[in-house]
Amino acid sequence: MPALIQKLKPVLSSVEASYIQNRRTRQKRSRLVRHYFLISLILISGGLVTSGLSELYFRYRESAADLVRLQQEITFGAAAKIEQFVQEIERTTRGATKSREITEKGLSPEYRFELRRLLAIAPAITEAVAIDSDGISRVAVSRLTRVLDEKIDSALPALQLAPALHLAKEGKSYFGPVYFHRDSEPYVTIAVPIERYVGRAIGILQVQVNLKYVWDLLSKLRVGTEGYAYAVARNGDLIAHPEISLVLQRRNVAHLDQVRLAFQSRTGAASPTWTVANNLHARKVFSSWSPIPVLGGAVFVEQPVEEVYGELYASLFRTSGFLLVGLGMALVASLLVARRVVRPLETLRNGVERIGGGDMNARLELKTGDEIEVLAEEFNRMAENLREAYTGLEKKVEDRTRELALANERLKELDRMKSDFVSHVSHELRTPLTAIKGAVDLILREVAGPLTEKQVHYLTRVRSNTQHLAGLINDLLDLAKIESGKIEFKSSRVSLSGLVHEVAEALRPVAAEKVIALETTMREPSILVWADRDKINQVLTNLIGNAIKFTPVQGRITVSASRNGGESVQVSVSDTGPGVPLDDREKIFAKFYRVAEVNGADSKGTGLGLAIAKALVELHGGKIWVESEPGRGSTFSFTLPVSGAQSSGLV
Repeated sequence: MPALIQKLKPVLSSVEASYIQNRRTRQKRSRLVRHYFLISLILISGGLVTSGLSELYFRYRESAADLVRLQQEITFGAAAKIEQFVQEIERTTRGATKSREITEKGLSPEYRFELRRLLAIAPAITEAVAIDSDGISRVAVSRLTRVLDEKIDSALPALQLAPALHLAKEGKSYFGPVYFHRDSEPYVTIAVPIERYVGRAIGILQVQVNLKYVWDLLSKLRVGTEGYAYAVARNGDLIAHPEISLVLQRRNVAHLDQVRLAFQSRTGAASPTWTVANNLHARKVFSSWSPIPVLGGAVFVEQPVEEVYGELYASLFRTSGFLLVGLGMALVASLLVARRVVRPLETLRNGVERIGGGDMNARLELKTGDEIEVLAEEFNRMAENLREAYTGLEKKVEDRTRELALANERLKELDRMKSDFVSHVSHELRTPLTAIKGAVDLILREVAGPLTEKQVHYLTRVRSNTQHLAGLINDLLDLAKIESGKIEFKSSRVSLSGLVHEVAEALRPVAAEKVIALETTMREPSILVWADRDKINQVLTNLIGNAIKFTPVQGRITVSASRNGGESVQVSVSDTGPGVPLDDREKIFAKFYRVAEVNGADSKGTGLGLAIAKALVELHGGKIWVESEPGRGSTFSFTLPVSGAQSSGLV
């Protein structure tokens, strides 16, 4: 029993490894649920998040704009009420200048009654002084002290009295700067013209207005729960504030950011009307302001930032909560849809894997009532068709393989018969061709008698064609030997430079007939290669002969040889011919292939020279190729081994 267990251990290990590998593959492939879920999450959640964030952003902008607009409306209303209060005082004061005493007697002591009546009508006015056009006080009344006629002094300094009198002549009122009476409460001086007749000013009526009524006005203003309003003079002194003690202490607030922004001069740009800054108690507030032109100051309305944005933040929080709920619902819906779609697809995938593993009996049982069920039915039909096709496939493959093997054998036999036929025919043609050539040579030597010039011409052409035909027969014989593997191959150390010079000298007369310069370039004259001298001679003869044939008159052919690394040499034959088209560079080394047209005429030859050269070079363990550019010539190159084992015989 232990021996049996030991024998089964390798098998069990193999099964376990296969199971683990299949499990890992299945886990790796079962990512569709995650992918579908992630895609749904990105699409649905992305839309919800984008829509929600856009809604939050625009709601924040709109709510913030509404808050700014609301507080600015409050500020503008407060400034308008203060402006209206001061202008009402100014109108009431002007009404006091339209009395009968002024028309009849001018600035007489009887005018004091009208001034007291003015103080009764306008409680904010604490003192009224009638000043003639020379700047002398004539009549005065006061709520605070008893004023004697002989001790009346104008509250206006000399520098401000002159502008007030000047404006009075034009029928305009004068509004002085805010000041503090006895360093306690803020006051402002208003001077209106006194006209005895229309257009004729005889002086001014100057009143001192207590601005504590501005405090009464602003203290009644309600801005939220903790908001408040206050007024500031241009120099930064508080005119009114909910904390009246700050006003009585003449607290200056010019150092606050909102005050600096309100009174700073701006040109070419709209002045700001609100900001977020610290108040007098270093608390962050939302502050907006509106100017009071008649007083030269401004009204500020401030509200703590947390109160201003409290409702906005609560709204954003509610919207964010709804967004998160919607996002969660979208995630659950995406997961349910993913399971609904992916589970059947997983079953389909398992069925495909079973068929791919060779189980042609695999079938799917899906009842989803939708397109996936239709797909499962189509899959079952496909599996049945595959099973039927697979049943006869092996027999068809065996029959076809047998037919191909027989056809291959017949092709080999036909190729062998073709080679034998070419070899026998070439041998049979060579004997009579040799006899014809010998007879023509004897006749040309005038062994049978003298010849005429015309006879010599025709016999010379016969000998040339006989030599050409002999060359073709030799090419066919060489090709047949190479294909049959019966070519005789004798390798030895060969001086490559000597062989190149020998072939070049043999073909130089042929090149001279076309006025072609044939040059040889040997970088190392003592290069030795291990090769069959006759076969390399044939390769060089074919390459140089082709170069002469395709190079135009007055062209140039260069034959060069150099070491190509340490174990081979490279021989190159370059010409200035028309070049080889790109499509023909691989085809020209095939048997019986000829370039369609060279220099405007059809090329001649059997197309065997380059094929034989390629075969001979490869038998030496080298390779041959061509580099060419149309219109700029070609370079045929081949490599040969520098050393090798000495041998001879059939290859």
